[in-house]
Amino acid sequence: MSKTAAHFHDLTADPTHAAPSACVWLVDDSPTQLAHARELLSKHYATETFSNAEQMLERLSLGQPPEVLLLDWQLPGISGLDACRYVREHYDDVTLPILMLSTWGTHDDFTEGLQAGANDYIAKPLHDAELLARVASLMRIHAQGERLREREAYLSTTLASIGDAVITTDRAGRVVLLNPAAERITGWRTTDARQRSVEEVFRIIDAASRQPIELAPALDTAPGLAGPTLLIRQDGTEVPIEGSAAPILTGPRDLAGAVLIFRDVTEQTQVRQRNEALTERLRASEAEEAMLLDAIPVLVSFVGADERYGRVNKAYEDWFGLTQDQLRNQKIRDIVGEAAYAVLSPFVKRGLAGESFSFEQHDVPYRFGGTRDVKVSFIAHREPGQPGAGYVSLLQDITAQRKLEQERELHARRLQEQAEFEQQLIGIVSHDLRNPLGAILLGTERLKRAEELEPNALKSVDRIHASASRAVRMVKELLDFTQARLGGGIRLERTPIDIHALIRTAVQEVEEAHPSAHVNVVTSGDGQGAWDADRLSQVIQNLVTNAVKYGQPEAPIEVTLEGDGDQVTLSVHNEGPPIPPEHLPNLFQPLQRGTDEVDVASRSVGLGLFIVKAVVDAHQGHIAVSSAPGAGTTFTVTLPRRAAASPEPEHPPESTH
Repeated sequence: MSKTAAHFHDLTADPTHAAPSACVWLVDDSPTQLAHARELLSKHYATETFSNAEQMLERLSLGQPPEVLLLDWQLPGISGLDACRYVREHYDDVTLPILMLSTWGTHDDFTEGLQAGANDYIAKPLHDAELLARVASLMRIHAQGERLREREAYLSTTLASIGDAVITTDRAGRVVLLNPAAERITGWRTTDARQRSVEEVFRIIDAASRQPIELAPALDTAPGLAGPTLLIRQDGTEVPIEGSAAPILTGPRDLAGAVLIFRDVTEQTQVRQRNEALTERLRASEAEEAMLLDAIPVLVSFVGADERYGRVNKAYEDWFGLTQDQLRNQKIRDIVGEAAYAVLSPFVKRGLAGESFSFEQHDVPYRFGGTRDVKVSFIAHREPGQPGAGYVSLLQDITAQRKLEQERELHARRLQEQAEFEQQLIGIVSHDLRNPLGAILLGTERLKRAEELEPNALKSVDRIHASASRAVRMVKELLDFTQARLGGGIRLERTPIDIHALIRTAVQEVEEAHPSAHVNVVTSGDGQGAWDADRLSQVIQNLVTNAVKYGQPEAPIEVTLEGDGDQVTLSVHNEGPPIPPEHLPNLFQPLQRGTDEVDVASRSVGLGLFIVKAVVDAHQGHIAVSSAPGAGTTFTVTLPRRAAASPEPEHPPESTH
């Protein structure tokens, strides 16, 4: 208990006694009365006496005033009334209570003394008991003031030290006090805010609607601010706050004011907003992850260390006929069945041991009957300090795929066998036909030179010779086709030649066979290079013959060859109907033509362009075709002058028939 509090306690317990530390000053110009009063008061208080006001005021200027001042009305020099007024300019009536001593004791004196600042009055001659009682009463007032100041200091220190902001108002809603936290948050100083309307200093709006929040109801009854609230500071900036308001009551229904307690929740709001944003991103990420997992046609699942399913995707649901919720936390053994678990358990153990691997397992028992072929990948999941926390399983049902692949392999093998047989048959037949056809041609040549043949017989010999020649060409094409398909490519015999001369010779032979053809040959540049002359003649004659057969009659055929740098470019152009676009992609395949019309005249088997491309490829060249209405058809062949280094043999082995 403090000194003042103890003093106050003693005075309330016994009004005629006070602690010796309590000090009383007595100012009286009567030596007799001064001595009597001092003797009386010193029994209860530390007493100092003064014979005039000047001495008392000088002593007061040194600090440490008494608890009670007894001041005589009639004093020499400065009167007691003037001294009372002076003291009141520096000390209030609680800090330094004043008891006026008056000889006359009239009501006017009492009134004037009280107006000058006296707390109480006593008339002379002094009555001892009354004097002690009035001094004790003033001592109680002083002690109550001290205690009140202690409480105010305690509350002030408390308000200044707490982190929450506090604003107090009077009953009219005017600001009385802001603690430092409230000054910092609102931007108002107490000296500027005092006696202003609380709604001017504490302006708040709803954070969502931006509508002002009325304070009057809150100050009466509301325990808190509902919803997110923004405080508009003195400079117009906004601060998110949380807080409450409560009335200050001096009685059950006596409202003395209100107290607002609030705090700046900027950091908490930012943390909450970040958490909400993270939560939303996490939710969106989980939704995206679920969508991606469900879109994967492969069965995806997470298996924990206890061999229980965690997350699975939609494909897993469909394969097992169970929902994700039904699969979650279920044992693998219970879902796949004992028979399948017996097959898969060794792999499960490896996955749980922390091993990542892939495997393919056939004839795995299926929960709905039968077996399945599966392809599985295990991706181990590890956590610090644990050998294996589980694994992610990627399972693909390859039953239908494997069956289809087996059927495709079987079909491809049969097709390959059939193609090889057909090509071998063609090669054998065409190879064996060359000898009898050669004999026929030799015989017809001899018969044509015989002079005794009649005209009709000679015509028959000519027809036989023409048919045999056509058959020889067809056999050659069949042999080239067989060699290209089965022998590894067209065989070349490269020799240095002048391709300009080769073209003119080849075109001349075509013109002799087709007297009505008009072929223009234009050559330029260097025509020297290393090529197979017979094979290139075959290419040129085939392309020019095609131009004659399918070009516009009487329209000239343009053959150009340009030697430039390391290559030569040959082009054969004819006017006439274009090749249908749907035929162009397969034009160089065997048994294909650039027209839907049947070749009755030449009886071609449709291998010419295939062989042309095979010869060009063997020379490491390139062939292309362009055909459009009004522009005619152009075949373009590009040939390098010399063969580039290649792992392929220049002379592939011939097939044996």
